[in-house]
Amino acid sequence: AEFITGGKTFRAVRPENAAGLGTYYTPAGKSLRKAFIRAPVDFTRISSRFNLFRLHPVLNSVRAHRGVDYAAPIGTPVKASGAGRVAYVGQKGGYGNVIEIEHANRVRTVYGHLSRFAAGLRAGEHVDQGKIIGFVGMTGLATGPHLHYEYLVNGTHRDPQKVILPEQPPLAGPALAEFRMATAPLLAQLERGPASPTNAAATASGARPRSR
Repeated sequence: AEFITGGKTFRAVRPENAAGLGTYYTPAGKSLRKAFIRAPVDFTRISSRFNLFRLHPVLNSVRAHRGVDYAAPIGTPVKASGAGRVAYVGQKGGYGNVIEIEHANRVRTVYGHLSRFAAGLRAGEHVDQGKIIGFVGMTGLATGPHLHYEYLVNGTHRDPQKVILPEQPPLAGPALAEFRMATAPLLAQLERGPASPTNAAATASGARPRSR
């Protein structure tokens, strides 16, 4: 892909593996995807924001709300917001059915009030960003179906809507060398530019395209 604006050219390439999966990078091997998804569920609205002095709707007392509640119908898929290792899968107090994932750089994410977990999900398992790990519910202390999502850095809660999300690390070493080999033909296509309709038709019919 190529995009030109303000006299500047931006390019992105997407090599795919055998399964047809891939992500976009700059030609230099820098990922264009953040290390985390801002909201790990397709939600209808935010029912409660990060607030250290919220009046709890069930307990009817002031209690810190150290996450964001994304309202969505029961059964809506919940995705891992970033790649990491599943640290906990099970029930935990007011969270109800909850999943905790440990990520690089001492980041931990929490997914609460789930109706159920993805089949076969277990502690110790590695999950990729975007993998479905569970489904929206209202288990634990919840007044309606939603995902309660927390984002912690070094054990300290951060507002998931405002925290600066880290970049994906750029490719390096053998991975970068393999990337450059795989993307060289793609970048060459961008250099040549799109074929004109006349030349494309002539090439398809076996005739020699005219140059100009």
